[in-house]
Amino acid sequence: MNDKFFKLPKEKQQRIINAAYKVFSKNSYKKASMSEIAAEGGISKSLLFHYFINKKELYLYLWTTAMRMTQKAVSDYSVLKTSDFFEILKRSLLAKCSLMREYPHIGAFSLNAYYEEDSEIFYAMDGYMLQKYRSGQIVPDEIEQEIDRLIDLWKVIYTEKRA
Repeated sequence: MNDKFFKLPKEKQQRIINAAYKVFSKNSYKKASMSEIAAEGGISKSLLFHYFINKKELYLYLWTTAMRMTQKAVSDYSVLKTSDFFEILKRSLLAKCSLMREYPHIGAFSLNAYYEEDSEIFYAMDGYMLQKYRSGQIVPDEIEQEIDRLIDLWKVIYTEKRA
């Protein structure tokens, strides 16, 4: 990923990220196109490739960003600091809505990512592991718990229980 992306005004970064969340939330990884993401984000396709080397890099960035923002929202709203089931539901909803105010398609993206069947994307966990390795934070039990907790949180926050 090109660091120049982070030098863009926050509004432009958010517009590009939202465009990517939207396109990936409506399509499988394989069917989502960088052209559509660029058009939705109001930038050229070549500029999108300037910021992200390829679709996989963008997708993994979105995945790790969704993970980080979800964890922060869950912490900010103290979702897990109560044992009252209804309070957990309420706090989860507040956390979800706080994310959706800035990133309306993050929930649908997370669900699509969870159910993604493209074998190339199964390597998303490998990318996460590589990030941990490079930072010197390889603690398998913690990583396993973090990913399990994140998936469980995504299930709670982004799905509605159907009767």
